[in-house]
Amino acid sequence: MNLPFTYNPILDSRSLPRFRMLAPLRPPEPHIALVLDRHVDGMITIRHGEPIPNARHGIYRHMYLIDVAEHRLVLDIPLLSEDPNFAFRSRVGLRCQVIEPADIVRREITDMSGSLYDPLKWMLRSVAKDFDISRFHDAQTALNDEVRHFAGDTAIRLRNIHVELLVDEDEIVTSGRSFRNAGRESRLADLGRNHHLEVLRRDGPEALVAAIAEREGPRAALEVISSIDAAERKELLAAYDAVLKRSDPDREPFDSVEAERFLLNRLAGGSTAPFGGVRSSRVRGSVVAGELGAGGGERDRAGSRTEGYRSPTRDAAEPAVRFADAPPDDEPTGGTPSGGSTPRVSRVRGARP
Repeated sequence: MNLPFTYNPILDSRSLPRFRMLAPLRPPEPHIALVLDRHVDGMITIRHGEPIPNARHGIYRHMYLIDVAEHRLVLDIPLLSEDPNFAFRSRVGLRCQVIEPADIVRREITDMSGSLYDPLKWMLRSVAKDFDISRFHDAQTALNDEVRHFAGDTAIRLRNIHVELLVDEDEIVTSGRSFRNAGRESRLADLGRNHHLEVLRRDGPEALVAAIAEREGPRAALEVISSIDAAERKELLAAYDAVLKRSDPDREPFDSVEAERFLLNRLAGGSTAPFGGVRSSRVRGSVVAGELGAGGGERDRAGSRTEGYRSPTRDAAEPAVRFADAPPDDEPTGGTPSGGSTPRVSRVRGARP
């Protein structure tokens, strides 16, 4: 429904001759008022059904026909929000009616919406300035509360005033499409993410390596495995070096031996990297692992494990230490016999006679 945005309440305006014997003034039709401007004493208003004094002669110099019917109008008024960089787009609908036609003539109102625009604008802006653009519905409620009891002035009567805050039609279409697109993309992302989680739970990290190989090729997957394998080996070597350097008098020797055995098994055994890593030592049954499985005392086995290994932080010129080459520090070496020969050292306390 297309509503009028304004109208001119002055339907007709003409000068009157002094004598009107053959064309007397006629009473106005319904919803129209006749305003007569006299030479003296100002204006008088004649409504439908009222008689016109001196209709054929004298005292009137000008006449006006004023529309006094009730009209429905619509005014679009932008309202600044709390932040002046943003504004509400408001549409004010109302019913107006001229109640004092003579005042319309005196004020020369020919554009009804134009005459109402400024008073309504300042009234509504005094309310809108207290609301942020995000408080759309709160602002609309406050604006309607403000204009609910506004009845116009002495010349114009207003009623059924309603303020509606609008959203641009293009914005409605765009925001609705964006909302649907966001929901669609979110759902598709959830489907893909759930699929990846299912694959990872089923296949573990190897699934990620397979995905890398599919997207970037086998070389990229191999580099990932190599980096994981190298990082694990670096950590194991650092831990083994720390065990070799540690000398705690309160710790039993077999504790260190057990730690060395565990770390050597990890170094010589398979990697925990995806697909077992890329080291040659990933093959079970290596030489070192075989030596660990041979018979002998705990210290002999420790010697075979450490004989061919050097700590990565030790100087390269430092010789490797074998636990079986010399007795422990707390074992006596025995005296030198008179014959000059060095007695044979036993690992058991004392020397053989």
